[in-house]
Amino acid sequence: MAKNKSEKRIKMAKVQNEDENDVKRLIIIIIGLIIAIILVYFLTRIFVTKDLLNKEEEKTFQAGSVNYNTTLIGSMFNKPEEEYYVMIIDTSKSDYVYYTGTVSNYKKNEDALKVYLADLDNALNKNYQSTNSNLKTEDLTKFQVSKPSLIKIKNKKVVETYDTESEISKVLKYVEPEEEDTAE
Repeated sequence: MAKNKSEKRIKMAKVQNEDENDVKRLIIIIIGLIIAIILVYFLTRIFVTKDLLNKEEEKTFQAGSVNYNTTLIGSMFNKPEEEYYVMIIDTSKSDYVYYTGTVSNYKKNEDALKVYLADLDNALNKNYQSTNSNLKTEDLTKFQVSKPSLIKIKNKKVVETYDTESEISKVLKYVEPEEEDTAE
């Protein structure tokens, strides 16, 4: 019997040693995984996002805004005013500055109508660009523009169109206000 008890103790010690070894291996594997995850995290921040070592860059956010002076050609008939102009220009062309300057001067007039700018460089307006113009239509599927153009819209209909620089300049001219005589 004594032999039997010592065999049981030896078997129990072996089982406990094997269990302890399994637990130790499991802990080593978990620690290895944690170290690997931390290493991947820091390597990603250093080499991919490059934000770990570059503390001087501060991220700034700009609030969104709506420009009520621009429009898309597809929605140019949906404006709240009864009568207004739509200036269609390509902002990637050099004459863009001339036309926006002309519009800015025109807006200084006391009786100036609202002028919306439609940019042909905008991807949503590309479908309306063509080699031949068809400006006098309320059907936007047939509307085509080939160069800078000014369209006068009244009651959701095209009433006048201008597509030369001289015509646009005449319509959108700045008129100096007349000075009133205060001496009587």
